[in-house]
Amino acid sequence: ICANLDACRIMTVKEHASQLKNQVKEPFKKTVIADDKRRDPFRERIIEIMQDIQKYCQLYPKSEFGSQPYEQWVIREERRAAKEEKRKERVCAEHLKKYNDALQINDTIRMVDAYNHLNNFYKELKRRKTAESDDDEEPLVSKQDETDEFLMHLFHAKKKQLKELARKPEYDNEKLMKLRNTLMEEFTKTEEPRGIIFTKTRQSALALYHWIMDNPKFEEVGIKAHYLIGAGHNSETKPMTQNEQREVIDKFRGGSINLLIATTVAEEGLDIKECNIVIRYGLVTNEIAMVQARGRARADESTYALVASSGSGAVEREDVNIFRENMMYKAIKRVQEMPPEEYLNKIQAFQMQSIVEKQMKAKRDQRKTYKKNPSLITFLCKNCHKLICSGEDIQVIEDMHHVSVKKDFQHLYHKRENRTLQDKQADYQTNVEIICKDCGQVWGNMMVYRGLDLPCLKIRNFVVAFEDKKTTKEIFKKWGELPIRFPDFDYAAHCPSSDED
Repeated sequence: ICANLDACRIMTVKEHASQLKNQVKEPFKKTVIADDKRRDPFRERIIEIMQDIQKYCQLYPKSEFGSQPYEQWVIREERRAAKEEKRKERVCAEHLKKYNDALQINDTIRMVDAYNHLNNFYKELKRRKTAESDDDEEPLVSKQDETDEFLMHLFHAKKKQLKELARKPEYDNEKLMKLRNTLMEEFTKTEEPRGIIFTKTRQSALALYHWIMDNPKFEEVGIKAHYLIGAGHNSETKPMTQNEQREVIDKFRGGSINLLIATTVAEEGLDIKECNIVIRYGLVTNEIAMVQARGRARADESTYALVASSGSGAVEREDVNIFRENMMYKAIKRVQEMPPEEYLNKIQAFQMQSIVEKQMKAKRDQRKTYKKNPSLITFLCKNCHKLICSGEDIQVIEDMHHVSVKKDFQHLYHKRENRTLQDKQADYQTNVEIICKDCGQVWGNMMVYRGLDLPCLKIRNFVVAFEDKKTTKEIFKKWGELPIRFPDFDYAAHCPSSDED
């Protein structure tokens, strides 16, 4: 760290350390454990559906349902099946991912939130297969094959039972009850409470917000809550703009909001001295995040609480983080006590090593770049494997938006309203989704750039085929991962001209 910062010394308070400790008080720490041994028939039904899907597509993981390893496994299987053009396995893997998400939501929040996640997915899937396009063409013909029909029927056969179970309070999440008790206790014992709940995902932040708003007991103790989530578009959940984030933080600072439900976007840089309650709801990452989150509790007599399930391992990870924090202070002291000459020699050695590593990485990246004509790569629909366009049909707007300029490209897709995207203050707008005419797979969005309607493609929705000595197929998450660079968008070539001009 010192080498990267080019720091000649580490300075910490020594002489007046006790005064500093009195000035910057540590919050009271407590751990709230949910000993969740309740029967969970909602989870049991979800697992039964997942087992039926696994049997149907002959995919058998070794990971536990609802776990992170299962999620990683199912993502790998979907990518593999897409590359190998095994549509049955790819679609089943996609649905298994949704059910695994539902198990994680059920473990974190309410059963009804998990049910809504699945119900919305299948409603959207049906809309995608049968929705009318924005032009005056015929409605989309349903392109469900045997796999689609099996999966849709499987969910709808269990839908009523899942909905009924989600409404039964006796099966409620014990961890959520512990969170409720902690909030009620903290907001009644403090004169001017101001708190932050940290949770793992945007989806859980929004669900916790709705849970609080749906419960009148919270309003009775004066809780005025709002969520605070990230501005990126990597999640299915609609992001907040930076202006929206600032507005919520200003209201929290002013007191018209006194409880934030936040993702890790609020762990760093949120400096509100009146904040006196920090709760990490089942979220334990590393010691840096722990120190950052704890540092949000700035007021006197603050509380820092961890709410977690007994078998989650969160408490053990928190203990490891505390141990690492102590090791960090010992390491700082040891570096400070090093002879100056030895310290500077080590810093220089690290810096030289870093320069050499960066140079080697730059050479590796240069070698990776696809030197041949972009026309040697083609893009296939991830779902039906139809040929969409070639690399020479792709141009780039503002170094990030990849659009297809292929002639008659519009005959390959349908357009429909995008319910999650919002207009941005820029020279372009994205508000309509484009989907495959044959199978309903989402490809990207229509964007309006300086008066032109252009199809902007998301590379994660395609299989990329490299036609070299032998054909190889790959899946990429981001355009930057593709070892080829495309030309800038030629506005003049595509701008409609008139005789008057």
